[in-house]
Amino acid sequence: MFSKEPIKIVLTIESLSPIKVIEGSVQPFTKTINFEDGYSIEITNRLFCDIEKELTLDRYIEVRAEKYKIIQIITWSNYLEVWLYKLK
Repeated sequence: MFSKEPIKIVLTIESLSPIKVIEGSVQPFTKTINFEDGYSIEITNRLFCDIEKELTLDRYIEVRAEKYKIIQIITWSNYLEVWLYKLK
């Protein structure tokens, strides 16, 4: 099973304090999302965690001093799969 670690949910990339801290597992994942106008983004990781209402598409997470934009949230029966874009 995956190891869990603290995941900070933040409002903006400049946020110094989290909205909430949850437990989850961030795993490497590679997927490219292409847009009609020629832009594309590379999904770099996935977060697996319990269902959490504070995780929304307009939020960010911080784990191991790295910040990520939430790109997609897939709700399964008893957990979430959250696709993440690593910010530079």
